[in-house]
Amino acid sequence: MAKQSNKLTAKEVKNLKFQLDGAKKQRHPDGGGLYLLLDETGAKYWRMDYRRPITQKYNTLALGTYPTISLEQARAKRDEFKKMLTDGIDPAEQRNNKKRSQLKDLENTFSKFVVEWLDKRKLEGKVDSETIRKINKDILPFIGHIPVTSLTTEQLEKDVTDALVERGALESARRVKSIINMVLKLPLKRRIITYNPAPHINLPKPQKGNHKAITNEKELADLLRKTWRLTKDFPRTRIRTELALKLSAYIYQRPGEIRSLRWNSVDFENRYLSFKASKTDKDHLVPLSRQAFDILKELEEMRTSSPFVFPSVKNPSECMSSDTLTQVLKRLGFKGKHTAHGFRATARTILDEEIEYRTDIIEHQLAHQVKDPNGTAYNRTKFLRRRVQLMQLWADYLDTLRQGGDISAFKPMWTVNRDILGQDEDLSILKANYKEENSL
Repeated sequence: MAKQSNKLTAKEVKNLKFQLDGAKKQRHPDGGGLYLLLDETGAKYWRMDYRRPITQKYNTLALGTYPTISLEQARAKRDEFKKMLTDGIDPAEQRNNKKRSQLKDLENTFSKFVVEWLDKRKLEGKVDSETIRKINKDILPFIGHIPVTSLTTEQLEKDVTDALVERGALESARRVKSIINMVLKLPLKRRIITYNPAPHINLPKPQKGNHKAITNEKELADLLRKTWRLTKDFPRTRIRTELALKLSAYIYQRPGEIRSLRWNSVDFENRYLSFKASKTDKDHLVPLSRQAFDILKELEEMRTSSPFVFPSVKNPSECMSSDTLTQVLKRLGFKGKHTAHGFRATARTILDEEIEYRTDIIEHQLAHQVKDPNGTAYNRTKFLRRRVQLMQLWADYLDTLRQGGDISAFKPMWTVNRDILGQDEDLSILKANYKEENSL
């Protein structure tokens, strides 16, 4: 005959007291292996006895304490475990496996795989100072402690990328998404996770021409004058930030290359910078004009133990944040009009259309791939003499423009005398002759 279940009542369970003249542990059965165990401290424990499916040995399961687990909840657990036993599953073994899995999940946090990913990149010779800064600032504080098995696309958006999008840092959001994606490929490859949620993060599509740039000389003069007054008009701004913006205008390299510029890339004796161009991964030379040279000399006087020309305020082992110059340009009133990257387009446009310098030389100085008759060719020393002249001409042009001087001296004759020349054919002939004379 089957043992009767549900012998206890909720009232009995509540009122049961330990009997001082009884056993040290007193059992009050409810049937089906479930019972309430009382000890001399007055505590009440739910327990369940059963036979293991394979060995048929007796075992006891702890189901929790009363009143945290009510009589009704204890019975539900008993019925659940009895169904597992019918299916040949040992509930104690199942519980232990679940605990082991949970402990393993807790060990497999996102930060664990970040460390592994960075170690791998270090062995590959990758320089990750900016990546590490983004990880420490924009990722780990929010998801570093979370097991990778728990991460979802919705959580990554809510906890990480949405904040970057809200402050308008779309490029940072894109980079952060890429970092998370690359890190999660490690547990995915080992089948710790079954899918990678990072590629599905939804970010606003960048608008065409996202790197806003001023190409109008009047507006450029205004930008330059405000840049040269930056620390006077905004006293809380660091002088290094002002110098970084000035250098960006003079040498028009990519913002990341300027921010992450290291002192071992500065050759004061030969007056040039030498580093790998971030887009092409090729060695690149940037001749220094007198003005750019003076800025670097001023920065050298401020040099600390940091390897970076523009170190981070918070951590000297890292470089200046990617948002620093963006925020400064907004403060100067150029939000939506000009970006740090925009100095490249400014130089490219004005040097080509206004000053009419040879485009292949400009392209080389921008570290773009330049095609010659034999195919794609990039040589860091190609046109070096002309590029030295180009960088000095550009710096002098910017100074003259900023100071309200006569910039006509930097322009071809037909550009200066457009209003004097009355016929288009005269203009075209003059222009052709000038280009022929200056094609060396």
